[in-house]
Amino acid sequence: MIVDDVAKLAQSCTKSLPVVVLGSGASMPHNIRGMGALSEVLQDELQAEDPERDAWAKICEALADGNGLEEALQKTTPPPSLVKKIVEITWKTIASDDISLLERAAAGDENFPLNVLIRHLFTSTNSTIHIVTPNYDRVAEYATDVADHIHMTGFVPGLIRRREGKSTISIQKGSNPLRIVRIWKVHGSLDWFENRHGQVFSLPMTRSLPPGFTPMIVTPGVSKYERTHDEPFRSAIQGADAALEAANAVLCVGYGFRDRHIQAKLVERCQQKNIPIVVLARTLTDDSKTFVKKYGGRAYLAMEDDPKGTRVFTHNEPKGQLIEGRKFWSFNDFNKIAI
Repeated sequence: MIVDDVAKLAQSCTKSLPVVVLGSGASMPHNIRGMGALSEVLQDELQAEDPERDAWAKICEALADGNGLEEALQKTTPPPSLVKKIVEITWKTIASDDISLLERAAAGDENFPLNVLIRHLFTSTNSTIHIVTPNYDRVAEYATDVADHIHMTGFVPGLIRRREGKSTISIQKGSNPLRIVRIWKVHGSLDWFENRHGQVFSLPMTRSLPPGFTPMIVTPGVSKYERTHDEPFRSAIQGADAALEAANAVLCVGYGFRDRHIQAKLVERCQQKNIPIVVLARTLTDDSKTFVKKYGGRAYLAMEDDPKGTRVFTHNEPKGQLIEGRKFWSFNDFNKIAI
């Protein structure tokens, strides 16, 4: 395989105006802590009380045995009080990273490859870009702002933002509709909160949790799929489903193919239509490799880091081939050949 072959597959994806799927690997280059670092914070900071001790001990034991955070949390059913502590520590940890990213972005000190892609995708007549993500952070929102476009996450504009509801909002400048990046955050967002009356708002971010509010984020574990039946998660999942059902291409960045909220529609779309699908990751998970080989058809391109360059997987090279001296697996370098 030569560089031109990789470039053709990459360009086939971007020319088809892909739905972008962002996993945790897309946030880590922006110093947003992942599951490994989060598990360490939880073990250092969480103080379990009597009704919680047994469940928390089992979780810590699973982590000590080498299980990942999500796997460890799925092995037991923690009491609601322990779930609340996990949610709040998770929110505080990721929010701290997110606010620091906001400050760097506002100062012009952060590079967003997603910003470059958004600008390119809007050079067409396309009026909407869809981004689907299980991430809580606001990397996609900041990248859209830096690209000078409007983003919507299911809430009306403002500071104390209520849910958008069934009728989506369009925004015009003069007589011209503005192009919008729709960000479907299927596991919630750092700036989504529920008040003591059960009302859901999106509020400006701070480093501390607003008094009287609960973060609307779905943490890993057995309660993960229960909470997503409620709003605002249900609407976000429905929006993500609709975007993926209509996708003419999919670009996955740092996504491990382990989330069933996204997975089912990806499988369905790839089986219905042989759409171009590109997967970028520092290390492709076994689930990623299985997915592209089983459902990717003839138009898939999956790339991961290799000490000597980039290892590339395609329909014609399912076992992978090394391209030396190039880092096409990184979002920055992918943009250079894809747009």
